[in-house]
Amino acid sequence: MKKKTSSKTRQKNPAQQPEATIKKHSTFDLNLTKFELLHLRDLMSILLPPDGAETVSQSLAAAEDRSLIESMLWDKLCKLCKQAKLPMETEAPDYIVAPTSPPPMGVFQVNQDLQSQIKSAESGFLPGDEPEEVEQVEEE
Repeated sequence: MKKKTSSKTRQKNPAQQPEATIKKHSTFDLNLTKFELLHLRDLMSILLPPDGAETVSQSLAAAEDRSLIESMLWDKLCKLCKQAKLPMETEAPDYIVAPTSPPPMGVFQVNQDLQSQIKSAESGFLPGDEPEEVEQVEEE
């Protein structure tokens, strides 16, 4: 959907204008079939474990500091789905990311270095993350 803007702009008294200017972002048209819209709705609503409280889309947006953008995009998508008479909310199917099989496991010999790393991890910090005041001694 392309946002239409007026070609006329209002002139304000320069003393009344805020210091920061608001940037207008370009918009682009995207024509979707009903099935493409359905796929996009499902893709944006895939739930993450352990409790499904967050979607993949929300998690990505939070990691990239784009939560507001994701929310606005979801609102636009919901409006289009309702316009296309596609099921939404409780009527739409839920999808979740989940393991499909146990992770591969193996048996390995534990060497002395690995045992010290495990002890370090148990003491509250990960290997390589030792507090700065701890002096590290290199083994020869």
